[in-house]
Amino acid sequence: MPTTTLLHTISDKHIALGADLYEVLGVDRNATSIEIRKAYRKLALLHHPDKVPEHERDEAELRFKEISSAYEILSDEVKRDEYDLRGDAAFGAGGVPGAGAGGFGFEYDDRDFDEDDFANFFNMFGGGEPQARKPKESEFTPDAELEITITLEDIYKGKISKFTSTREIICTQCSGSGAKAGAKPKRCETCDGEGHIRRIRWIGPGMAANEYITCTKCEGTGVTFKKSQLCKKCKGKTTIPETKILEFVIPKGATSLDGKIILKGESDQCVGKKPGDVVLKYKVEDHEVFRRGENENELYATIHIALVDSLCGFSSRVVLHHLDGRPIKIDSKPGKVLRPGDLLKIPNDGMPYVGNENKLGNLYLEVVIDFPPDHWFLEKSDLDKIKTILDVNSNQPTKDDENDGVSPVFYSVVDQSKKENNNSWWSWFGWN
Repeated sequence: MPTTTLLHTISDKHIALGADLYEVLGVDRNATSIEIRKAYRKLALLHHPDKVPEHERDEAELRFKEISSAYEILSDEVKRDEYDLRGDAAFGAGGVPGAGAGGFGFEYDDRDFDEDDFANFFNMFGGGEPQARKPKESEFTPDAELEITITLEDIYKGKISKFTSTREIICTQCSGSGAKAGAKPKRCETCDGEGHIRRIRWIGPGMAANEYITCTKCEGTGVTFKKSQLCKKCKGKTTIPETKILEFVIPKGATSLDGKIILKGESDQCVGKKPGDVVLKYKVEDHEVFRRGENENELYATIHIALVDSLCGFSSRVVLHHLDGRPIKIDSKPGKVLRPGDLLKIPNDGMPYVGNENKLGNLYLEVVIDFPPDHWFLEKSDLDKIKTILDVNSNQPTKDDENDGVSPVFYSVVDQSKKENNNSWWSWFGWN
């Protein structure tokens, strides 16, 4: 992926143009783009105003602008074709773009420069060579990433996930040279042996971005070989594909937050770099029964208890099944009342600790009391019996003055599942 760096803002200035552009650069009309670039570099360095004595600076500046103007046209294939076909007339009555009494107007557009061209370009405008340099490349190849979704049961019991992986490895026949034994490498002409191409991209008025792109001609090695000298196995690519099975071990009690498992050095191999990692990112599905606490070793679940059982107690009742499938039984002694919202703590039955699966957190059961439906009693006498048993305040006298002049208020019962009101006032009239 290209590395991009914001470099400079560039003022709108004019530079002078010479006569024949090929003569200005001292190249033949059939010169290749590489020959044109080399000629430009040589002349730009020779005639740079900062490289000559002060009394020659004005003349050198004009010459330098002519060189840069010629290169601006001849380095662009479209403009060069137009110039070869029609000469200065290809760019209108004024000749080459921007030429005239005021000088030559440099038209900025998206085009490729190498490092020397770029330095000279900015020096031409008096700004000096930009300080941006090729960023330090990583010593590792890019990481590879995988994503899966797992269950809370997988976290509780541990899980091994297997994937078929295909990556690039150093060629086993040429050891990454890309050529046969004894072959003589040639410096890559596309990148001049750098292994990368430096490109300037104009991203706005007066704004330039500096990008480094791996050279596709030499695959970043900086050298090339004749076709007859290429390695028969990798065909000069220096790497070959390898397919293998990767195993990712998700340990018991692993985190549910931004979980990932890393296999070191299992990403692509590349000459001159260490292999990156393969990273498995996993997301844990929400569970129907259990949830983890802020301390992820603690487990929480909700259990439903009937009202009669919450009051009268019960023994050896399975209230739920754990993440490994085993039943969880609890007792409630007669006389011990379970109330809505009670939290029952079961020690050492929560999530395992990572690295010590014999150590577990706690399991907490939150009690929800299921009340009977309306009109649940058969006889009024049944209701009176229960009232007598439960009404612990029945023998306490009520002050008469508390009831004097007080009318009962009307209320509505909210059904939490339907969020509907059943207004007691309207029910008196049969309008509910």
